[in-house]
Amino acid sequence: MTEEISNIDKVLLSYLEEKYKVEKDSALYNAAKLLLQRLWQGSICIPFSEDRLNNSPAVGKSSEIRPLIFHENNLYIQRYFVYQKNILERIEKLNLRIITGGPGTGKTTSLANILKNRLNKKILLAAPTGKAALRMKESLDGQGIRLEAKTLHRLLGYKYLSVSFEHAKENQLDADIVAIDECSMIDLPMMSKLLDAIPDGCDLYLLGDKNQLASVEAGSVFADICEKLKDDENIYRKLTKNYRSDNGINALSKQILEESIENFNNEDVRHYESDKLESELFSRYEKLFSAKNKEEALDFLKTFQILCATKVGQNGTEQINRKFHNLAKKRNAKYFPIMITENNYHLNLFNGDVGVKDKDLAYFGAETFPVLTLPRHELAYAITIHKSQGSEYDCVAVVYPNEKMEKEAFLTKELLYTAITRAKKECLLFGSKEILLDSCKKEIFRASGIAKLS
Repeated sequence: MTEEISNIDKVLLSYLEEKYKVEKDSALYNAAKLLLQRLWQGSICIPFSEDRLNNSPAVGKSSEIRPLIFHENNLYIQRYFVYQKNILERIEKLNLRIITGGPGTGKTTSLANILKNRLNKKILLAAPTGKAALRMKESLDGQGIRLEAKTLHRLLGYKYLSVSFEHAKENQLDADIVAIDECSMIDLPMMSKLLDAIPDGCDLYLLGDKNQLASVEAGSVFADICEKLKDDENIYRKLTKNYRSDNGINALSKQILEESIENFNNEDVRHYESDKLESELFSRYEKLFSAKNKEEALDFLKTFQILCATKVGQNGTEQINRKFHNLAKKRNAKYFPIMITENNYHLNLFNGDVGVKDKDLAYFGAETFPVLTLPRHELAYAITIHKSQGSEYDCVAVVYPNEKMEKEAFLTKELLYTAITRAKKECLLFGSKEILLDSCKKEIFRASGIAKLS
């Protein structure tokens, strides 16, 4: 992660200098600079000692409005402190229930059992992405509960070019029950805004795997809430029994979390060095290359996906997509996999949605769009592990760097755990064994006050 300061951060630092007379390279100035860097890395606060504040007017207490907030020996950007404090106030008032567990432990089944006798109530379902919302709907459909599931942005009412939503504290959702899936993907600001929109008398169910990757933006808010409430049996429920076949993928995911892994090979997982990538994977796409119609092409996308730890470099999505696309053209393939990379609320297409396109048309489920009308999109033979959250496939190929990178702090056990648990039946691992083993020893660290803030 870069140690550089963005232009936005430079504006804040200049504001501290000019408005509040914070001297450049003073203890407080350097702490603010470090805090901004850590914010880009996902942390909400940094530890700081009160005797170094020097009574600066730039720093306020919990209830004050200042650029920086000092609370319980931590220093915060004021906006993020307010989000965090609001989350804690709201979870005290709401009828909150948390259901967490790994893939196959029955999170959606537990929700279905709760909802089936309450279908006469006003129920709203949502997830952070369109893909996760669709999967939530399909899972509940399979258990006889036919309800729409929306993205969080649609649930709250997206406002064009605004950071606020139609549904907020002053205009809360009309619901008796709200259930949100894949909550590990929700960042701190979005969680705060979501909780504001939930009426006090509403039952709120938050579902997710607290061991998965945290949100791309700041905070690991779902894991933090789980940590705070884990001893409250009335609120917190952790599912541990896996109802899928007890396969090698489940065994490996458990070893990754326990940091007890020694060998990546078992009956359902195979490890290869990166020089085997093309020879092992090119043939996997033959069914897509030979697809005769859109239905065959779309069905293929449910069965196999390449997941990369990074976008750049020899084992990144950009290079792998280029190689596979060249091969597809040589095979005279009619359909190419694509991923939407920006939200388009008019077309109901969202960042992370995957479909296929031919020369003129693009297909996403039952919907068809002229290619020229699509929002920004990219090839999706390979996608990043982050983009795969909320998805499952029969088989995944997880591609890690084969050589040490300049900055590889992002290669953590949460990243690898998330990647392999996207697979239901088979997982192929590509990359240096040393780097894979090293990543299993690293955890995501995101400083937060949620578990202890009062």
